[in-house]
Amino acid sequence: MPKLKTNRGAAKRFRATATGFKCRRAFRNHILTKKSTKGKRQLRAMGIVDDSDVRSVMRMMPLTAKKMARRRRLLTTELVIETGLHLATMRI
Repeated sequence: MPKLKTNRGAAKRFRATATGFKCRRAFRNHILTKKSTKGKRQLRAMGIVDDSDVRSVMRMMPLTAKKMARRRRLLTTELVIETGLHLATMRI
């Protein structure tokens, strides 16, 4: 079985969060004089990768996807322990 390799371009553009991926917003590189101050300010914030693109980002970053799945399982089990709910009643 070959090693799992991360796409290095994707690794530089995306960061994993507990629920998905965050990325930098577009339209903030050049020709900023035409854009309003309000628009440029709002573009400073990190964007969230859309649900339709998460699968392809996970495919480019397999090790990160594994970590996210493990983290999600841990969060779910901690929630079950804290609230006393049973796993069968929860939708994961």
